[in-house]
Amino acid sequence: MACAPDAANTSPTPSPSPLLRLTPDIRLRLYRYLGLATWDGQPYQFDLRGGPATLGRPAGYSPVPIDFYGLLVSCRTIYVEAATLLYSTNTFVVHHYAPAQLPGFDSLGALTEASLRSLSQLKIVVNEAACHHRVTEDDYRDGCCCHDHDGDDWSQALWCRRQHYDIHQAPLLSHGGATSADDDAARRAWHSAAAQLFSRITPGRLALSLVCDIDPQHPQALSLAESILAPLYLLPRSYLSECRIRLAKVLDGPLQQLARDAAVHACGLPTPIPQACPAPPGTAAAATCTLASLPRELRIRILEYTDLIAPRRQVIWSRQDRAYVVLRFRRVAEPPLTPDEVYAEQFFDCYRGRPEGCFCRRLHAAFALHCRCWAPPGAALFLVCRTLSQEAQYVFFSRNRFIVHDYKVSPIWRLPDLPQRDPYYPFEQFAASEFLRDVVPASALAYLRFLELVFPPYPPAAWPGPDHPVMRDWIATVGWIGDKLNPPALTLRVMGTDESNGTPDRAGGATAEEAATQLRAYRALLRPLQRLAEPPGLARFYAHFQYPWDTAPWDLALYQAPGPWYDPLFHKRDLKERLERYVMGARYESLYADGREEPGPSDWDDMYFADRPW
Repeated sequence: MACAPDAANTSPTPSPSPLLRLTPDIRLRLYRYLGLATWDGQPYQFDLRGGPATLGRPAGYSPVPIDFYGLLVSCRTIYVEAATLLYSTNTFVVHHYAPAQLPGFDSLGALTEASLRSLSQLKIVVNEAACHHRVTEDDYRDGCCCHDHDGDDWSQALWCRRQHYDIHQAPLLSHGGATSADDDAARRAWHSAAAQLFSRITPGRLALSLVCDIDPQHPQALSLAESILAPLYLLPRSYLSECRIRLAKVLDGPLQQLARDAAVHACGLPTPIPQACPAPPGTAAAATCTLASLPRELRIRILEYTDLIAPRRQVIWSRQDRAYVVLRFRRVAEPPLTPDEVYAEQFFDCYRGRPEGCFCRRLHAAFALHCRCWAPPGAALFLVCRTLSQEAQYVFFSRNRFIVHDYKVSPIWRLPDLPQRDPYYPFEQFAASEFLRDVVPASALAYLRFLELVFPPYPPAAWPGPDHPVMRDWIATVGWIGDKLNPPALTLRVMGTDESNGTPDRAGGATAEEAATQLRAYRALLRPLQRLAEPPGLARFYAHFQYPWDTAPWDLALYQAPGPWYDPLFHKRDLKERLERYVMGARYESLYADGREEPGPSDWDDMYFADRPW
């Protein structure tokens, strides 16, 4: 294509390119057809080392730079117009650790001034251990945030190792990973690239994503992180439109704080500044306005807007996780998500659909403005002072529903290996005992308002009988918490998982003797709770247990249940009522008085049933 020649050239003026005679709108459509930009506004992701755009979007046309390279070198006028569109609407990635035949950070220096001025989305990878969007076809799928390559994620981890074997790197400073010389080379390469980049970009335009995974256990981790972030502090405030930083693949508080501080500076985000309160009457000095100086009602109200309250007010603790977690509620079957469920979705899996990869603060030592994912409250609010610590505990334990799983949450039917001997229970105490004794502070037990204790479907021979040591510990635990709880304000639900919430049906059932043994185990489990139900005891109590087992040939004399022979729903409802009456006694009728109904199922129960592919 010909463009206007130099003024000094005396040769006849060539005719203008036919492309330049088209209107800007038509040229824009042609550029999109060639792959410089998408039609739907979602960016392509290009590797500055070369290669096709990523398929981090629905499968379909994936442009390769060679498709439009000729357009960019046709003439200066077309180049400026096409490059402006290309670099302003797409995401670009550059890696330091690149194969020998690829340029790494040197590719940044090859960009022209016009390209850098137009650049709006850039991801710089100094070192990346995992959780990435690779710029090759069929490389990335949602959920590639594997931390532990074992357990239930074994298939995902195997897929990840096969597909990403050439890009997973050991964290900087990690034992057996890169040498100190390599770590220093990565730091110097990034400093050099940053100097070239930041001196040529348009202020306020670029959204930068910086990944440098460091081993947080190394004594020099903070020092190296500060050096990596140093170029960002040389920028004027608000120089970047957005800044996402990840400093470790795993969670680490100090590194996460460094990432946050650097991003706040680079983007010019506001930081809270203490303000002076009016001086109390009769005093000359003004007091500093702090949270602790506000009335208690206002402090409680403010704390309710923090991470002390989970998105759906449900917090899970299990023997395997040994941490507070929440589940992302994803309903597959009809009906569609309710407004409350839609609201809660924004607090989970912030990395999904984002071309720059994962900067989730729940998974990594990272900071990004778009991450709103719920994480258990940190220690800050509990360490300010004794008053705020007590009030934070009050909000956390009183405003959330707490579900304690005896073994694990996902999948709920997974059991530890149980030796074939009778009787056997694989733990020294129930997870409920551990939660109430060791996890919840004794002073906060009175704040609990809804407690759900969930037991997996242990085989009859494995359920602890009345004389089992774990039952003696359970009886002691209930006795210990009796004067520490606030029973009139507490709703207690005890459950055993079964086929209704995702547990596979165990064909073959149980013998009459095994069923009788398990029924006695149910009663032994609930017997200590009778003490909590004594007036003015528990506000409400609910029990959900499988009729042992639904597939067993029953002798009516064993259970003496009225009604039709083998009606599973009838027997389960009848067992539920009998167990609730066993605990509540004469107060059972008040459970459902005045039209009151049992609170709905917790997310773990409903979601497994809803997600089953019928």
